[in-house]
Formats: sequence, structure tokens, C-alpha cells
Amino acid sequence: MQWGAFMGKFRLIAAAAALLAAVASPAAASVTITTTGSSGTDGTDGNIRTFSSGGITVQASAFSYQGSTLERGFLGAYSTGLGVTNNDEGNGGSSNSHTADNVGQNDFILLIFNQAVNLTSAVLTPYDVGTGNGDNDAWVSYANLAGAFTNTPTPVALNSPLWAALMGNDWTVTGNNNSPFSTNLGSGSNFANVWLIGAANPNPDRYDDGFKLKSITVNTAVPEPGTWAMMLFGFGAVGYSLRRRKPLTIAQIA
Repeated sequence: MQWGAFMGKFRLIAAAAALLAAVASPAAASVTITTTGSSGTDGTDGNIRTFSSGGITVQASAFSYQGSTLERGFLGAYSTGLGVTNNDEGNGGSSNSHTADNVGQNDFILLIFNQAVNLTSAVLTPYDVGTGNGDNDAWVSYANLAGAFTNTPTPVALNSPLWAALMGNDWTVTGNNNSPFSTNLGSGSNFANVWLIGAANPNPDRYDDGFKLKSITVNTAVPEPGTWAMMLFGFGAVGYSLRRRKPLTIAQIA
């Protein structure tokens, strides 16, 4: 009888531990951040624009690759999203050149977050920037860089090790030319505080790609309030149950 009581207590503790482990698993919280504005088509290269929603803040800036040479660009903000004006495009005021495109140079937007996120999708407003219809195939990558996000936004150095990390994690996704132009970025379960979204590099088809980044949707791994409540309740229930049972001595177990 005493052995049965001991085993009953053991099973209670094991069940409670399993319950607490289950409810302690983080739930993915989805946040959409709109990245629009009203700016000129050119300005100071290396400028940084900041956007926030749902406790997530992102600092965005523009870059381009001229061959293998990395250059800073101007990040414009428009009603249809963020666009890049690189060093070859002057004031960017014609031929939809103030977009993230892969005509001449490979433009991209660097996104630095205040915490690690999983970048799941983005609205990529397509523009006709070259041959064929407007296409919005995208180049995506991620990396982690300690101290990348600062309260006073600071441009990432062109010789930062971040770039090598991004080049080792990149892939291309097929865009969505149907309104509202939301594209699944195929980021799997990867979480990082730095993400890259640019025109396809390399280009998977014969169409030049160009778009403006209108919004991004991210997942954050955070325990929900209900999870914390369940955890506290579980700990309390286990403690109460153990206090209600008299401790067993070795002699009683034997």
C-alpha cells in the first residue's frame, strides 16, 4: 500500500513535469510591419529608415552589388513600399529605377531587427524595369550579428563579416504577380536578427526583376500570456499536492 502511494506521487510529478514542458514551448506570434512613406527618389546613400509594429522594430537600409563590389544606396519610401536608388541611377526618377531591381546592379534592402525573427513573407509591389512584364522574383538571406541593432541607427560597415554570412545563407524565391503581391519567402524555421530582401540574384528566368517592399510579416518565438498562466498554475498544483501528502520514510517504502 505504501509502495503504491509512493508510485502515485512519482507519476503525479512526472505528469506535471510533462505538462509544464509542453506549455512552456514558445508560440509563434505573427507581426506585420508596413514599410511605406513619402520621400524623394534620391538622397544620401546609406540612409536608414525605421519601422515598428507589435513590439518589433526594424531598421532598413539600401545596398547594391556592382559585380562583386558592395555599395551603399539611397533607400526611398513610397506609397507602394521601399525602393533602392543605386549609384548608377542618379536621381532615380525615370524608368522605375528607384526600385529594388537587378538591372545593371543587384539591389537589396537590409533589415536589422531588435530581436531574432523568422521572416515569413513580404508584399513585393512589382514594376516593369526591363524586358518583359514586371517581375518580382526575390533574393533572400539571413544572418545573426551581435550588436547590429542600436538605438542610434548605424550603417553596417562594408567590410563587416555580416556580408560573408549572408552570402552563405541566401536563396531565391519566385515572386507573386497577383495583387496584393504577397510572396512566401521560404524561410523555414530560421530565426535571425538580420535579413536581406532584394531582386533575384541570380535571376531564375528571362524577366528582369524590380519591386518595392510594401510590408513584411515576421514570426517571433515568445511565450503567450496564457502559457505563463498555465505554467504558474501547474507549479502551484504540484506544490499543493505534495504538501497534502505525508512524506514516506525509507522504512515505509521497504
